[in-house]
Amino acid sequence: MNLNSEQKKAVEHVKGPLLIFAGAGSGKTRVITNRIVNLITKEKVKPSEIVALSFTNKSAKELRERVFSMVGRKGVKGIELSTFHSFGLKLLKKFIENLDYKNPFSLLSPSDLEPIVIGLLKEKKLDPKKFPIYSILSKLSFRKNSNSFQKQEISELEEYVEAIFENYSEKLKSINSIDFDDLILLPIVLLKNFKEVKDYCHKKYKFYMVDEFQDTNQSQYELVKLLLGKNDNLCVVGDDDQSIYGFRGGDVNLILNFEKDFPHAKNVQLMQNYRSSKNILEAANSLIQKNPTRVSKELYSSFHYPEKVKYVEREDEKDEASFVIDEIEREILKEKRKGGEIAILFRTNYQSRPFEEELRLRSIPYRLFGAYNFFDRKEVKDILAYLRVLANPKDELSLLRILNYPKRGIGDTAISKIHKASVEKNLHTIDVLYALCESDSFVEGLKKNVISEIYEFLETIEKYKKRFFGNEGLSFVLKDFIKEIGFEKEIQLEEDNEKIAKARILNLFEILNMLKFFEEEWDSETKPTLFDFLLKISLLTNDDTNDSPEENKVNLMTMHLSKGLEFETVFLTGVEEGIIPSSRSMEFPTGEEEERRLMYVGMTRAKKKLYLTSTRGRKKFGESVPSIPSRFLSEINQEYLDRFLIESEEENSGFNFIAELEKLKIV
Repeated sequence: MNLNSEQKKAVEHVKGPLLIFAGAGSGKTRVITNRIVNLITKEKVKPSEIVALSFTNKSAKELRERVFSMVGRKGVKGIELSTFHSFGLKLLKKFIENLDYKNPFSLLSPSDLEPIVIGLLKEKKLDPKKFPIYSILSKLSFRKNSNSFQKQEISELEEYVEAIFENYSEKLKSINSIDFDDLILLPIVLLKNFKEVKDYCHKKYKFYMVDEFQDTNQSQYELVKLLLGKNDNLCVVGDDDQSIYGFRGGDVNLILNFEKDFPHAKNVQLMQNYRSSKNILEAANSLIQKNPTRVSKELYSSFHYPEKVKYVEREDEKDEASFVIDEIEREILKEKRKGGEIAILFRTNYQSRPFEEELRLRSIPYRLFGAYNFFDRKEVKDILAYLRVLANPKDELSLLRILNYPKRGIGDTAISKIHKASVEKNLHTIDVLYALCESDSFVEGLKKNVISEIYEFLETIEKYKKRFFGNEGLSFVLKDFIKEIGFEKEIQLEEDNEKIAKARILNLFEILNMLKFFEEEWDSETKPTLFDFLLKISLLTNDDTNDSPEENKVNLMTMHLSKGLEFETVFLTGVEEGIIPSSRSMEFPTGEEEERRLMYVGMTRAKKKLYLTSTRGRKKFGESVPSIPSRFLSEINQEYLDRFLIESEEENSGFNFIAELEKLKIV
């Protein structure tokens, strides 16, 4: 292990609480993986006694791959390297029946929850169109995690949430389903109230590690403390200066106050940055030091690169985009930089349009992160709904979605009557369907041909339930299922454009490919089930991370999505008041500090070159509105900043952008 002295202290610490402040680019993942390997190989800790928790599937996967590469899969068999939600899911799969749920249960994504919320609002005679459903879901999540809104006066949106709150939880339980918050909250209930669960965890797990601790919320921290019990072998790794998820409930005070909860904790600070040049790092340090609520520390770098950080002012967003893409062309052509080594960062997605337009005009390939989701496509939702019904027939939402898709003659009127009967008779919809096959009169007013179609539908469901939960390969069964259900024919009838129809059909087979890979990569001793696959899909659809950037495509992404990534050259755009810091964030007491941290995160993505850009004005609703440079620009130590304002860009620091661009012209 080639580690610096502080990294070595962290790696070799064994028992008792450990707080690691890991600055940007300080080799955090390397320290975590080496610490795990040290526990197993030198301290002879059983892998099955170690739990390492992260926040995203991507970071958990990276951690697994690094540990596997160092000691092999067999050497760490039984270790828990996962996200908080995946770990909570594992506990629920084992113990959820203690809470009067049944296995298998359904894990509902936000899009699955929308019709439930709409239905509950209608029951309370509240207008479901008054507020966006995603806003209501967000407030519901906040309410579940904090027990109340903790203030005397609540908004009308919060009143909506209070009106349906109890019914929401009851509704989910009645359909044997949970949401993502339950993956943390229900294990807390189990650990608090069931000795069997507590004893199991305390006996099985002895060492805990939490990555990105600065983004932990109160519920996640409570779960960790309950898992620990009297044990204090807890290592937390994070950086208060990179806490940028307060809007999701992340509480920076947890890392700031960790030593109050664990007074004997060893404190290690990883302050040597291996990513950014000295000029970039000093500029970023000078900014983040303006935050009053932080642990005093300063990153340093031994990497010298002559260029300072450049601040460039342009007329408007079109001019800003033109400048940025000019510079990218220069990087690619003159400096032989690959597109994947360059990133354009912005505060919010709406800022991407002019950059995309300019890149397209110049035929420069790019990749926009976070603005596209495969799982939101209709045909993907349809096939997953079928699979959910096969795994959990009481999943009402999925059943109602597929009952007449592909079209089989069970129209909206018939479905409405069936649903009404399920409510009146207090039965699940699937039970009403089976009852109809026993007695035509179970639901009044249904035609014989509709009942006949229901009978055939249930026969197909029963046939494939047996096959999916039998001994055949899941992907082999799914291939037959897609063909028998008639998805391809239905899509071809729906689409006039052959290319679109083909693309949609290919999407179905992408699910098949995913299932095949899932089976091949399954590393448990037991056979993978359809239930396991669906749970993995649900976890993936809740994760807003992307795959690694493609080699030759310029990367466009928000500052939030850039966290954990690094690039040779970074353009941090729209550095203006109202954008960064955002006007909305300034409504909150700690908003400015979090926005400053976000700016710091964006700046520390750059290795060699960092550009900060702003405009004199931007168009809003078709009208030009003046812009004001961000307050953060004046907080950066000017010693590390070259400024190129519109009036004097050719005179500043002897660097002439226009002259440089002229050199690119081909005669």
